[in-house]
Amino acid sequence: GGGLGLSPGGNHQMLAYDKNGITARMELLKHPSNKTLTQINASFTSTNDTPVTNFTFQAAVPKHAKLQINPPSSTTIPPSNSGTVTQVFRISNPMHDQKILSMRIKLDFVLGGAPVSDLVQLDGFPPGV
Repeated sequence: GGGLGLSPGGNHQMLAYDKNGITARMELLKHPSNKTLTQINASFTSTNDTPVTNFTFQAAVPKHAKLQINPPSSTTIPPSNSGTVTQVFRISNPMHDQKILSMRIKLDFVLGGAPVSDLVQLDGFPPGV
């Protein structure tokens, strides 16, 4: 153990988004043998009284890294924390030991009949991702 950052086989939890009644948490899992690879398990919950529908979550990383996004488990987030939508991302970052990863995320959804689009810059990644 010891040392800063995400070590091979290690994991790290971070809060990616907490707004509009929606919470997005990310669990970062470092590949045990390939240090350039990190899997992100994202989970989305909602405290709203009505379901969040037409939900999409997009992410972008700097040009030196690659991002693979799997489809979400659902495009509807159930109300009142009654269920979780999950989505898996994989990042390949050959410069993981030189630059702290940054990510832009975009959430699009419909809440109470109104479309919402929100773009957020994520800078809270630990070293090594």
